[in-house]
Amino acid sequence: MKSIEIIESTVAMTFMDAVPSEESLRELVDKLRGSFPITDDEYTQLIKRLHARLSIKMDQGAKLQAEYRPWLMARSAGIKPFFWSRYRDFLLKKGWSSPVVATLGQINDDILDSMGDPSSDGSWTRRGLVIGDVQSGKTATYTALISKSADAGYPIIVLLTGTLENLRQQTQERLDEGFVGLASSEALQTQSVRSKKNIGVGNINPERTAMVFTSVASDFKAATMNQLNFRLASMREPVLLVVKKNKSVLENLRNWLRDFNAVNGKISQPLLLIDDEADNASVNTNALGADPTQINRLIRELLDLFSRNSYVGFTATPFANIFINPDSPEEMENDDLFPRDFIYALEAPSNYMGAGRIFSDTDDSIVREISDAEDAFPKKHKSSFQVTELPESLREAVRAFILATTIRDLRNEGPTHRSMLVNVSRFTDIQMQVQALIGAYLEDVKQDIRNYGAEEVQRALRNRTIADINRYFRDEYAFCEFTWQQVQHRLHQSVAPIEVRAVNQRTRAASLDYTAHRDTGLRVIAVGGNSLSRGLTLEGLSTSYFYRNSQMYDTLLQMGRWFGYRPGYEDLCRLWMTSEAADWYAHISGAADELRNDVKRMMRRRMTPKDFGLRVRAHPDTLLVTAQNKMRLGETIEIDVSLSEGYQETTRLKRSRNVLQANEDAVKAFLRQLRNSGHRLTPSSLGRARNFVHIGVPKSYVSELLQNFTAHPLNLNFNAELAEFVGSTNEERLQMWDVALVNVDNREPEFELEEYALRPVARFVESRDGSLRISGSKQRVGTPGLEREGLPAELIEAIRSEHLGSGRVQDSEYRARRTRPLLLIYAVAPYKTKVKGGEFQDRLDVGVNHLYALALSFPNFDDSGIAKKVKYRVNLVEFRNLVESDLGDEIEDDVTETVDED
Repeated sequence: MKSIEIIESTVAMTFMDAVPSEESLRELVDKLRGSFPITDDEYTQLIKRLHARLSIKMDQGAKLQAEYRPWLMARSAGIKPFFWSRYRDFLLKKGWSSPVVATLGQINDDILDSMGDPSSDGSWTRRGLVIGDVQSGKTATYTALISKSADAGYPIIVLLTGTLENLRQQTQERLDEGFVGLASSEALQTQSVRSKKNIGVGNINPERTAMVFTSVASDFKAATMNQLNFRLASMREPVLLVVKKNKSVLENLRNWLRDFNAVNGKISQPLLLIDDEADNASVNTNALGADPTQINRLIRELLDLFSRNSYVGFTATPFANIFINPDSPEEMENDDLFPRDFIYALEAPSNYMGAGRIFSDTDDSIVREISDAEDAFPKKHKSSFQVTELPESLREAVRAFILATTIRDLRNEGPTHRSMLVNVSRFTDIQMQVQALIGAYLEDVKQDIRNYGAEEVQRALRNRTIADINRYFRDEYAFCEFTWQQVQHRLHQSVAPIEVRAVNQRTRAASLDYTAHRDTGLRVIAVGGNSLSRGLTLEGLSTSYFYRNSQMYDTLLQMGRWFGYRPGYEDLCRLWMTSEAADWYAHISGAADELRNDVKRMMRRRMTPKDFGLRVRAHPDTLLVTAQNKMRLGETIEIDVSLSEGYQETTRLKRSRNVLQANEDAVKAFLRQLRNSGHRLTPSSLGRARNFVHIGVPKSYVSELLQNFTAHPLNLNFNAELAEFVGSTNEERLQMWDVALVNVDNREPEFELEEYALRPVARFVESRDGSLRISGSKQRVGTPGLEREGLPAELIEAIRSEHLGSGRVQDSEYRARRTRPLLLIYAVAPYKTKVKGGEFQDRLDVGVNHLYALALSFPNFDDSGIAKKVKYRVNLVEFRNLVESDLGDEIEDDVTETVDED
């Protein structure tokens, strides 16, 4: 262990309970420096790292709990926290913030207390679900839960990973380090303790070790258990099995447990079964005709073998299949894996790089647009496609990775892992071609760096490769603390170890064996598809290149390997993707955040997991998720959607002059109806442009407008069912509406709409497949703040005061305080292009002067009961035809090409 690492670890252990002052921090580092010498540069970097590390915080999250009897506090005095204590120390030595580790312990105490007490007799079952963010530390959370559960007396722990072996292997490696304390492959090969190799927590305290029935080299095999004569009843330490969701493997495990461990069909020891990626291996991952329930059936059979068992699922999305796949709320609640006992929504630590940071509209966004890759990697292609060249954007991404790696070396980061992700196809053959092309390009770059990198700067810049890297440095990394000369002269040493590897089922986990390079650090450009899309972690990831055509919620979230933690190099991270993909990520992440916030609100109201399940099923975005999941089945689905505190827009219109003109006529007729009935709109007191507003319009007028207005069929939640609901509902808060005709302060020519002088909103509008998408894939018409209309000035000011210091007030906060719904009417000036600075170019000819769009903002109201929800109907045959071009390779018929998939 190097001196700088010893000092950093010692300081972190010293300040476990509080953030130190600058004086206290430097005093301790100076004292330790006397015994463990470091250079002045290392000292400066260390102080900077310690400041960042010790200031990281994490909130405890929120839990929905059914009725239960707490047990952990009463037993805490008799529980020796052996496994948790050494895992806690392991995390601190790895650089985790002390407050975060402490909160992690509290979170898992809370989860453990919601599970069954392993010391209690009789028969019992517990079911729970933990919702986190992609790459936010779910593995650390369930490793902590496993450790605390073992301490509390759970003797058998089964961890189900995804469907891919390389993910299972990586998970096994992490549990070997974090819980077992031994290299599992060696542990299964020999029963001699002396010959076994301690790793991870085993190096912190080798006094005890967990038993392990699977290894990095092998999933569960009954023959191995019988050869070693392993039986659960004879084990004196907790047993861990890390098993993938594979039919034959699960059947193998079930049969061994039943035939060699059960007495009268039951096993008396309590079981903890953790289901990582709990929404995987379900209906939307199966080809047409496959049985979507066989994995769930086997999980239930495993649980049923144990008279006492706890099941805890982990998922990265609130749109989990356990909520939305059952055909009815009753089927959802009666599913044996439904988390009827508790749901826990985790909070990510403050240093987590999530969608809010990555997909922000600020100038320091890390996203870079791909606009030149369609010829190289067509979004719809077969496994036989031949890739002949790399697009310039991918070569530029490689240069970014080279520079990020070099700067991290100059920052004295040490022998850490460095990774770049390239995901452009789900087909293994395509991935192998891309790997070869990147490898050839990288070798050319390495040769030029080797020949010219050490030269004087001006001479070196005559070489095109060096000049290209220099140009990117000036464009992207000139802010860093090093000169180009320092970077150039370090290039060779930093770049020489970089390798290009394919990561798929053909290459297996050996392609990303970080453990084998723990002492030197692996530097790798990883080229893959689905193997990079589910749970697999790329260590030290700084650069990502993502060119996949998908609007599948689950697929997109899981492909987001770039979410996570980037200590000391967050400023160097870059992500290449299309603007459409970036907009979709922002949208689905926002929807997921909204549901996580619902857990907090429901917790304050003492609501139950069932209530949350119903809320997810009724969320407007569930309509699209469910349609995507089930569209292979070719049936009509009906979904009851809640509009309480909901927001709907007509972001997608038909590209038909007649339809667009009819929409304009409907809006004009509505405005005339208001004027003739004494509901004339008047200028608002809000904003510079003064929208035209009227408060208290009867619902029948709004319903008639909705009936006469036509959106595109893919605007799933804005259709005839919505108009019918608005006109027929008896909900007291939905009888009278506020109406606002939006008028903006911009450079658009003013025009007259009926009696109102308006300037339209200017928007980029994408014309595609007979539809017009307002703001393109962002599919957003309005601007922040418009949902204030109709609210009293004193209420608006009170809401602003409540959110002082927390940035802009979200429209959802205004929506939650409304007592009447709000209808917003937009005139839209469509443009082909949006340029920097918010300006638009090239007016789009759609056959009419302006497009018209509507938005509905609903207040909070009692939505319990079917009559309080909108029943949407979606014909899945039509839906598949409509979305086929949007969803691309994700719905392409893969039945005949399964051999080529990774």
